Amino acid sequence: MKTLYLHIGTPKTGTTSLQHFCTENAELLQEKGYCYPIFPHKFRQTNIMRNAFFLSVKCYDENREADLVEEERMFRQGMDFVIDTFRKYDKVILSDEAIWNVVFRRGKDDLWTKLRKEAEKNNFTIKVIVYFRRQDSLAISWWKQKIKVGQRLYSRTTWENFIENSSRLEMNYYEPLKVIEKEIGQENIIVRRFGREYFKNGSIFEDFLDAIGLKYSSKFVITEEQRNTALVGNTPEIKRILNGIPGLTHRDNVFFRRILVGMSDETPELNKKTLFSSEEAQQFMERYKDGNRKVMKEYFGKDEDLFRMDFSNYDKWIQTEEEMEKDIIRFTGKALINLRNENTELKKQVNELEEVLSEQRREIEEMKQKLDNPLGNIMSSLKRKKRK
Repeated sequence: MKTLYLHIGTPKTGTTSLQHFCTENAELLQEKGYCYPIFPHKFRQTNIMRNAFFLSVKCYDENREADLVEEERMFRQGMDFVIDTFRKYDKVILSDEAIWNVVFRRGKDDLWTKLRKEAEKNNFTIKVIVYFRRQDSLAISWWKQKIKVGQRLYSRTTWENFIENSSRLEMNYYEPLKVIEKEIGQENIIVRRFGREYFKNGSIFEDFLDAIGLKYSSKFVITEEQRNTALVGNTPEIKRILNGIPGLTHRDNVFFRRILVGMSDETPELNKKTLFSSEEAQQFMERYKDGNRKVMKEYFGKDEDLFRMDFSNYDKWIQTEEEMEKDIIRFTGKALINLRNENTELKKQVNELEEVLSEQRREIEEMKQKLDNPLGNIMSSLKRKKRK
């Protein structure tokens, strides 16, 4: 039976790393009968390794109105490619973490019905793989990501306001699972928990392979475990304010992001800091306790909490004026150094181009002289031949 493994996130559960892993090990996966296809059609500003993006893409016309016709065209184009891939492989893997939120928070409610009908019509089974992260940790990571990426919803929203209204992030896990289950059956939903303590042998890559029915071996290549550096300390707040600059361009945004990610890389110890206190995190998790326990009971067969509920080691980041001033100075200095380096490189390129241009001008001048006195050039050429 042909099987479509559809990895739908959730957000901030190592999806980018898994997509790189599947792409880098595509040949080895194919030897085992699995295909992680890279589609020939591209989406603007979207990594081609997000090969299930055609299921979550939202299209808009020139008036910023939803373009459902274009969305349907994208869906058909993508599904036809998947169906064609099944002619060579029994198992196809697709991945895009946006599916989780887009379906349950942004109006693609009919996706699971459409996929079920495609599976019935083309004789393949759908296996949905979903990773769940403890909601307090997910909220922190997702907000930071929106701030870091910039030019997106929530990219100018304070942490406090986001926690009060996080309507675009689906953190209730149980009810959405029941929606999927209604269309494809509980037996076709593979639920995994995000975190080294939950991964098989502490590895997300080994855990994912186990989810699709494969065993990990040393033949699999892992070039980089973490693909998405988080902003830490004061850097999210600096970036949040920069995101609000009027007329901010994509290039400006990328430049600011690069500087602040570099600053975060230099202070990895701040990764231990959180945006919740122990008490705040515990209170926040009370919202999801009942639903999480239902997930644990129905999908893991255990009457207990879905996640470890110990908040004693939480160390909340407290912003101070003194440290913020230092980080602003650091950011300004790094930005200026970066611009100076870019300027130096551009000057070098200009000098090299000027040398090439000067040489071309010399050659053109010599050619003009020859063309101005063709007879003299012929006689000079004959004299040289006689001497030989």
